[in-house]
Amino acid sequence: MIVTNEDGTYASECALCGNPLTEPIFATSHFIADKSHELYRFSDAAMHWDCYAGWPEQARFAAMYFEARLSAAESDPWPKYWPVLWKSSGALVQYGLAVNEISVILKKSGTDIRVARNEWPRWLNGEWRCGCRPGLEANAVRELIPDLQKLSLPAK
Repeated sequence: MIVTNEDGTYASECALCGNPLTEPIFATSHFIADKSHELYRFSDAAMHWDCYAGWPEQARFAAMYFEARLSAAESDPWPKYWPVLWKSSGALVQYGLAVNEISVILKKSGTDIRVARNEWPRWLNGEWRCGCRPGLEANAVRELIPDLQKLSLPAK
């Protein structure tokens, strides 16, 4: 849970360094059910982006989160509301029918990038560079752009 103060700053602390959160942050939903798992305490926790990107467990944690999201995308009721447009070993792309947006979930970074449908063409043609966090996330998107540009979106 991420808690904010009345002034909008974070009251919550980074799960990795223990200092108060500041933007940019990384957080996941609760996806590790086994309380004895060594990474359990980081599931449904927030971290500074820089702490997360440099964390020795980052790649393993991101891959676990990606696999959990992939599994959820293939079970009821998600396909009804978030149909899968494309999946690969490195990404899952879904379309949110009710919110009219594309979700790009990246295995390397463990992040879920949301793009409004009407912004999708501009995002693919370079705006992703402005919206992605540098390094880990931007590199993961850069690798996928050629495949993402081939996607056909469902009719509105």
